[in-house]
Parts: sequence; C-alpha cells; structure tokens
Amino acid sequence: MADDTIHDRTLLVTVDSLRHDHFECMPRTRGFLEHTHDRAFATSTATLGSVPAIVGGEYASGGGLQSERSVAHEFEPYSAGITTNHLLSSEYGYDAGFDSFTSPKGGGESIKERGAVLLERGTLAHRVATWGWNRYQQVLNVVGEVGKSFRRADDVVESFQREIDGRDSWFGWLHFMEPHHPYDPDDAPVSRDEAQRVTRTVLAGGGSKSDEELVRTLYRREIAELDASLETLWEAVPNDACVVFCADHGELLGEDDLWGHPGELRRELLHVPFGTRNAPDLGDVVSLVDVPSILAGREHGVGTLERERAFASYGDRTAAMNDRLLASDDGTVTLETGESASDPDLERALKRFDPDYVVKEDALQEDLEDLGYA
Repeated sequence: MADDTIHDRTLLVTVDSLRHDHFECMPRTRGFLEHTHDRAFATSTATLGSVPAIVGGEYASGGGLQSERSVAHEFEPYSAGITTNHLLSSEYGYDAGFDSFTSPKGGGESIKERGAVLLERGTLAHRVATWGWNRYQQVLNVVGEVGKSFRRADDVVESFQREIDGRDSWFGWLHFMEPHHPYDPDDAPVSRDEAQRVTRTVLAGGGSKSDEELVRTLYRREIAELDASLETLWEAVPNDACVVFCADHGELLGEDDLWGHPGELRRELLHVPFGTRNAPDLGDVVSLVDVPSILAGREHGVGTLERERAFASYGDRTAAMNDRLLASDDGTVTLETGESASDPDLERALKRFDPDYVVKEDALQEDLEDLGYA
C-alpha cells in the first residue's frame, strides 16, 4: 500500500547482469535488506530496455530515458547519481533531476571504439574482431598492467559517501557494472588480461569446456567481490533510509550454448534479484517498472505497488510473467525448472501487451563497443 512518504534519505542501487539464482553469493547485501522479493522481473534483457523502467517507470523505446520521467524529480533533497555503464549517461537523459551526476565518457577515444563495428555475436566476423582485441590486450599486458574493465565498485562507494557527507537529506542512485562481462575479479585464478580474454572468447562462441567453467567461476567471484565492496555502503547508510536493490537483467552462462545477455526472453535473463529496506509493502510479483513507485511511495509512470503479472520486451518480441510461469512467443515455461506449461490467462495477457519496441542497436555504437557487444 502506498504511504505517500518521501524519505529523507533514499537510495537506489542497481547491478548490471546479476542472475537471480546467484543472489545467494551476496550474503552481506541480503543481510542488509529487510525484504527480498523472489518474483521480480526485468522489462527487457538489456540495459537499454530495463533501466528506463527502473529510473523512469516507463517501458523503453530504445533511445534512453525521457528526462521528464526520471524519479529523481520526485526528491527535493540533494540528489547524486553515479553510474558505471556508458549507456547510462547524460547522453541518454539519465542526469535529469540530479544535482550531481557522474557516468563514463563515450565518444570513440580508444582503438577498440574507433575500429569496431556492430557485429552479430557468434559470426565469423565477430570472432575475428574478438581475436584481434584479445591480441591487442596481450600487448598491453607486456608493456603495462591491464586495468579492470569498468570503474571499480569500491571507488563508486567512496565517491558517493563524499557526496552525501554532512547532508541530512539526499537521494542517491548507484549503478555497478560487476558482474557485467568481461569478468575480471581481483581474485581470479588467472591474470586479469587472461580472464578478459577467456571471457570474450567464450561469449563469442569459442573456448573449451575448461574455459567455460573458468568463466562461470569468474562470474561468481565478480559477484562476491561486489558484495564485499557494498558492505562499506551498507554500514554507512542510515537505518531509516529507504533502499531498493535490483539487477537490470540476468545473464546466460552456457544454457543451450548461450552466454551473456542476448535478446532472448528467457527466465535466466528476466528473473532478477530484488530487495528493499524501509520501503512500501509489495505484491507477490514485482516489475522493474515499479521501482520509481517504490522509491516515491506512490505510483509513478506505469508502475504500481501491487501487481499479479509483469511484462518484458526485446525488439518485437514480448514476454509475460506471474509468480509461477513465463510466457513468450516460444511458449510457456515454469520459472523453477523451465519445463513446458500452460496458463491461458497469462498467455492472453501476453497477447494484449504492446509496448514500444526495445532495440539495442539504437544506442550509440561506441557505447555498445565499450560494453563488449561489438
């Protein structure tokens, strides 16, 4: 039930590419949250389609966030946003409503950005491009240490703590890239450049069975590393702060020989971790489009605090989810096991759902390259 209350201190934490069934790898975070919601769903399988829902309470059209929809406008206190994903920058409208906003810079500054083109993963051209980039990183490793792929979580936490230091009221949004590929945790059993090389190779459709198992290990360690970094944040957040924690989408780790987060409307990608603290009560099903309503304590956009079904889209494909099943153009399956099932009501609801199409390729090319899509 909505209580129409804006908390003095409100925090949104989003994590890129975190699977629901790997949330158990984050005991510190789970211990901090008052409630974890087992039936939460992304609105798309990629950042471009899911984060406009998380921040704006809207189904995405592929061009970023409509700035007037940002939930940050709901908060009068000082607001600070720190994102680590090129697709979550001011270029896409995500700075709207924030007093302070920091995100990575795109713009084609690196060799990878200047030389890459959009290539379909798994094709010969994509494999050749992946091979070339891996060779380039090996050369870098000879002359100097290869850095972590994205801004480190502990650095983000420290920056946010400086932003809110001494302030009684604030709204914050932090987006972390761990465990987005390439997976390169500090405690990897191989060097950082090797971890990145193996990840890119496997996600491009190559590599051995041992490479695949290494990639799964790297992914799990990325999550544990993030959880350790977040402990400092949880210790600093006041007890009365309203907190929402969620992933923007999941990740495939070799199911049906699929890796990463391609545009497949699968339960591994749409079923996401979700938790709250000092937030309104919610129904059995939660959609990421409900996040702004939860943060504001009242309905925002098309979000709600009580729902029975959630919906998702990618391109012209759609999916509908309830507390037991996922229905898509490929059929209906159970959330627990992926076995075939049937639910006429859910399938009818799917046919009625008609959002704006979400197309990943609408993003700026160099930003997609930075994230390893090309």
